[in-house]
Amino acid sequence: MERDILCFLKGGYPHLTDKILNLLDARSLANAELVCRQWRSYIADGRCWKKYLQSKKVTSIPNIFSWAECSRDVESDRHHTKQDWMKIHNFYQKLEDNWQSASCRQQEIVISKVFCLSVNASKIFTAEYDQIEDESLIKTWNRKSLNCERVFTEENKLRVTSMDCDDDFLVTMSINSPRSSVAVGTPKVSTIFVRELQSGKVLHRIMANFGYFDLYSRYNFKVCCGHGWLISIRIVSQQQNANLIPQDDVLKSRLDVWRMTNAKEIGAKGTVCLGPISKSSFGHPDPVLIGHDENYIVVHRSDPPRFEVVSTSSLNLTRTIDAFDYCPSAKFKDGLIVSVSTRFPSQMIPGTTFGMIRLWDVETGLCLREIQDPILQQYSRDHQFGFTTNYLITVPNVTLNKKRVYHIRDLSVAMDLHSNQTNTLTVLATLERDWNLAAWDPFIVDDFQLIYKNPNYKLVVHSFAPQV
Repeated sequence: MERDILCFLKGGYPHLTDKILNLLDARSLANAELVCRQWRSYIADGRCWKKYLQSKKVTSIPNIFSWAECSRDVESDRHHTKQDWMKIHNFYQKLEDNWQSASCRQQEIVISKVFCLSVNASKIFTAEYDQIEDESLIKTWNRKSLNCERVFTEENKLRVTSMDCDDDFLVTMSINSPRSSVAVGTPKVSTIFVRELQSGKVLHRIMANFGYFDLYSRYNFKVCCGHGWLISIRIVSQQQNANLIPQDDVLKSRLDVWRMTNAKEIGAKGTVCLGPISKSSFGHPDPVLIGHDENYIVVHRSDPPRFEVVSTSSLNLTRTIDAFDYCPSAKFKDGLIVSVSTRFPSQMIPGTTFGMIRLWDVETGLCLREIQDPILQQYSRDHQFGFTTNYLITVPNVTLNKKRVYHIRDLSVAMDLHSNQTNTLTVLATLERDWNLAAWDPFIVDDFQLIYKNPNYKLVVHSFAPQV
């Protein structure tokens, strides 16, 4: 009587069974499930479909399970069939095809004047100004339906200057200033609010003083959360009742850091002094908090251009990375720094390279890749960019009366240091947006959507996620 080779190996050599099944592609794995109930059960028990998707880096995309609308917790449930996992696989394939061809659904939300916006896995948050009521409104939008689900009113008619969110809470930084304009150089009192998303209740209020003194406050004064931390960067003045002036002994930049395991529990504050604001950098975005993870906080400094990496555990400076060029719009996420060099606003620094895209490993401080973009090099400053798990999106700051165009590149190819690619990484696709907007109108992008505001009081959402 012939013996079942899979049952034979499973009985005495289960590790060989796993290795054999893990070498199969999707079609072969599906055919193996059809052999008999024993094979089907073993493939399910061995999480073979999950391992297959992990080998293709499908499960590395955050929140892909919820966007694909799986009926069960696919990350923890052991007994999943081919149909369960192939639903994720097919969603991923369509998502990749949409990014590589710039195929997306464009939708718009009518909004008021927006100060800032943020997103989490399922919601979009906008901080808007209601001119009739003279107050700031924080609105919550469903990312799939784009319906407005909740409206908060900021306390005491404060102006929201920065916001960030997690899946359970929303953090805003607000100042005591008129919503229509901000007086340059006058001291302002800032308040950080931590709200529980489900109820909208304000759980924490944190107050401090700083000087809101120039047009680059979106860089200099910022709050962010995630990875178990709440972090703010602000300019601290020793002269609380006087107009601020750029003297080294008056203006200093500071990071405030709190351990935050959940919305209700905030630990003691730690402080990182980033040093005085020099006269050469006054009026420019410096320093700039470009991101953090569970291990590091990364700040860009302009004179000389560099990245300062601070340990979240000790709040000490771990390393300084030479940024080569001025790049205040750099971003840090998941151990990777991505920068695009631009012109220093007040002067031309000898040796500066415009429009150079660089990828950095924050752990080693090494520059992994330099990518030349002729279009970015043609226009010397204020380029926008963002990156997802697999793609790099750049928006050259072209001249007026020209539409800005999103350039989509394969980030995974750029990260492959063994590839034979040239330094000019190929653009996979382009996506045209509204007429040229101001350089300070940024966009937000993740693996599923690209979101920006246009001057016609609309929030534009490009959805790359396939409809399910």
